[in-house]
Amino acid sequence: MTSNTKQLRAVFLAALMVMSVFAGTVAFAGSAAAVTGASVDFFNPDNLDEGTTETHNLNVSFTGYADSAGDDYVNVTLPAGTIDDATGLTVETRDGDVITTVSSGDVNGDSLNVSFDATGTAHNDTIYLNGSMDVAAPSNVDGDVSGPISFTLTDSDGTSESAQQTVTINDADASGDTEAPEYLESVHYDADTTDDETEIEFSFSEEVNNLGDANLYLDEKPLGTVSEFTESVSNEGGGQYIATVDGSDVNTGEIEVLLTSSITDAGGNELTNTGNKTVEVAPVTVTGGEDVNAYQGSQVAVVADGTDTGIEVEASGEEDFDYFVSGSTGANSEVFVFDTDDRDIGQYNISIEGESEATVNVRDLGLEVDIDDLNITNDDEIEGTVSANAGNRPVTLELLDSDGDVVDEQGSTIAARLTGQAEYEFTYNASDLDLDDGNYTVLATDNQSGVEAESSSIVVTDAGEGRADIGGSGIITEQRGDVANITITLQNTDYATLTLGSDDVGYRSNVTVEDENGDGEVNLLFNTWAATGRSGNVENTNVYDVPNLEDDDDSITDATIEEGVDSLLESGEYDLEVRAGQSEEEDSQGVGTLTLEERNTTSIRSWTAPTGTSFDDTEELYDAVGDNNLTQSNQIAYGDMAVHQLEASGLEGLLGAQDEDEVTSEFFDNDGDEYKLTVEQMDPGANRDPYQVLLGPDNATVWADSENDTYFIIYDTDSNNLNTDTRSIEDDDTLEANFTVYEDEDNLTDVEDGETVLDEYSFVEAEYMVDEPVNVSASGEQTIMGETTVAPGTEVSLRARSSGDTQPSFLKTATVYVTENQTFSSTFDFSEQEVGDTFELTVRGGAADSETFDGNVVESVETETNMTETEMTETEMTETEMTDTETEAPGTDTEAPGTDTEAPGTDTGTEPATETGTPGFGVVVAVTALLAAALLAIRRD
Repeated sequence: MTSNTKQLRAVFLAALMVMSVFAGTVAFAGSAAAVTGASVDFFNPDNLDEGTTETHNLNVSFTGYADSAGDDYVNVTLPAGTIDDATGLTVETRDGDVITTVSSGDVNGDSLNVSFDATGTAHNDTIYLNGSMDVAAPSNVDGDVSGPISFTLTDSDGTSESAQQTVTINDADASGDTEAPEYLESVHYDADTTDDETEIEFSFSEEVNNLGDANLYLDEKPLGTVSEFTESVSNEGGGQYIATVDGSDVNTGEIEVLLTSSITDAGGNELTNTGNKTVEVAPVTVTGGEDVNAYQGSQVAVVADGTDTGIEVEASGEEDFDYFVSGSTGANSEVFVFDTDDRDIGQYNISIEGESEATVNVRDLGLEVDIDDLNITNDDEIEGTVSANAGNRPVTLELLDSDGDVVDEQGSTIAARLTGQAEYEFTYNASDLDLDDGNYTVLATDNQSGVEAESSSIVVTDAGEGRADIGGSGIITEQRGDVANITITLQNTDYATLTLGSDDVGYRSNVTVEDENGDGEVNLLFNTWAATGRSGNVENTNVYDVPNLEDDDDSITDATIEEGVDSLLESGEYDLEVRAGQSEEEDSQGVGTLTLEERNTTSIRSWTAPTGTSFDDTEELYDAVGDNNLTQSNQIAYGDMAVHQLEASGLEGLLGAQDEDEVTSEFFDNDGDEYKLTVEQMDPGANRDPYQVLLGPDNATVWADSENDTYFIIYDTDSNNLNTDTRSIEDDDTLEANFTVYEDEDNLTDVEDGETVLDEYSFVEAEYMVDEPVNVSASGEQTIMGETTVAPGTEVSLRARSSGDTQPSFLKTATVYVTENQTFSSTFDFSEQEVGDTFELTVRGGAADSETFDGNVVESVETETNMTETEMTETEMTETEMTDTETEAPGTDTEAPGTDTEAPGTDTGTEPATETGTPGFGVVVAVTALLAAALLAIRRD
């Protein structure tokens, strides 16, 4: 037992002994005054908890009171350590007239004397002691303690009358509750989506006091206390509390609650885990029997009918993924949170113990944030688009700094709504927000699901002074009629204005470009052909353009020709001056030179590819050269593909070669105006005119490698695709490809009679040739070889099938490819056959008709069996390859197809055979492939 308890019990016993002596006793000391009785009508409350202070209301009456010749007084006595103060006490007569009002006084020991003067009042009246008292109970009492509070009226003659009230001090730990309360969890959800209210469930280990004093925060901004912000807080019992919130105030933000030590249990034990606590936000709510949709990344509140309810979540049996979790709502909680952030898209079944099942369909919202320009200055705007798979949804956009904090400026948070197209375009003005240098991101939050998406990092730099310059060495060289690529570099600016030419050369133009993708560079294309005859505003013409490349969103905002020309720009040097901004009046910051050279028509060569070959771009053409599937040849099998490689500068601007899809139509649209391509028969014979092959966009395709002034005209030699102006094409006809640029003073050429390049090639019958009979030995590794006129790279099927009375019958097959020397071969295993067996060899594939050759299994086969006159031994092949140093890859001594150097396949006078039909076998093939690879590597540099 504590000392306080012993002292309190002693005081209570002493008080009780005094009360037993005086109770019901009336003493008279003279005749001037008397009091005959006393009672306590109410003292509320009549008990209090240890360590607490409560206000008690008083109504004590004293009867039989008579006049007093002097001062009377009332004495109030409480057990030691319980009284703190007494305020607002009054003494009244029966009829209610106030005799006197006594203000509160200081505690004197354990009692407070209230004095008054009742002189002149009527006899036999009743005196009332009314008011209130603040009573404080001591802490740490041992067991419940009861004791009297005494009220005694003593008149001036010494006559007294007393009344008392027994008060109990409760020992909060008397029941054995010594455990302090613990905060468990809290979750925000929406129990009824049909109203405007949402809920926050707070769970503690036991019932607590003063939860309403806890402070709520939304996205680190104070909302007020729980009692101030929420509409109501209900105690569900056992430590579960439900706060009802106006749904328009809290949806999907980050909610926190600050719990302080003022939160205690009934015994005064303070909360063990005070501080800031995160409230889980679950925008989607499901109860037993419901089927709801949730977007991946959101949290789903599973609400049960009771606390500590078992919950199981598993993937539907119809899904191709596995997931299972077993848990519960937890102590003093009816809510289980299912987080879909890392879950697969699909259906999940939720079992709620003692209730019907619920279903949650997890979908992909597809929320994305795209920024137009990831590199800006603090004078620019951050522009972008937020999009999703569902439209008409409210979203919140926040501009975050590198620490992930919302920029502390008005306008850094945008409340938006996706359109019906599920998009929303937004803008942040970096200048208005006064952004410092650094990295920023835009965070988009779908308000209905809580799904978030963050943009890539946006680099903001100090605007400083804008500068522009000519990239590289500042010298650009191109041929008249071609397209010059002028690189403009930009710093601290999105705009630059270029002046091309000057009054001294009779041509001057201004063009303003915008670096929309923020990479600090704009590639400006100047079409020297389109500049002819232009003047004034040329914004909507093709004089200037930017490359149509992936992720290149740069643009031209303005373009004018101040001084134009009526013919193709002459060769010479044209000044380049560039400055930051959109005005040509500013001083230039960077200078360069555009050098225009005379154009020329260099050559035309013939190539062939297997029948049916198609090319999607020039890259595939060069790949085919490296794979020996496109080879230079002056003999083309009827039915294979013919390719004319034209090398001519100055055509790029005329053909619009930057747009590969338009080159074919542009080439044939201008055929006959500025130039002419003809394919005409040579040596037509007596009394006959030569025919011409009529090529056009319906039967031919043109691909441009304008960087190397090279153009490929491709057509199928099959008769079904070709037309002539007179009679049909026949095998062994010799044709001449003629490309002529017409003479035109001051335009493409002023050479008399124009510029012409020629190339002859012959159509030959497509066929396969194998020495007959085909003799093999009755052993393995038997090689069968042949020759063909079809294009190298053609896929050939070989089939050796038993014939006659050969038993047992057999079938052997192989697939090979025609080599660059137009041979093919494969090995077969005849070890299970016998001498005298016969077979038929069938060769099919490509442009040639299938051919069948007779074969025999013989005693032995000579080394030269099936060797053709053009084949040689491996030693001879090696010697030829070592001395054949003049054979060159397609392209030129300028590392690109289209200059004076011969392409591979040029007649070198030697065609060694190889012993395999697979492309790439043999030393000659390897050397050719290396040359082609070198060409491709140099070209791409």
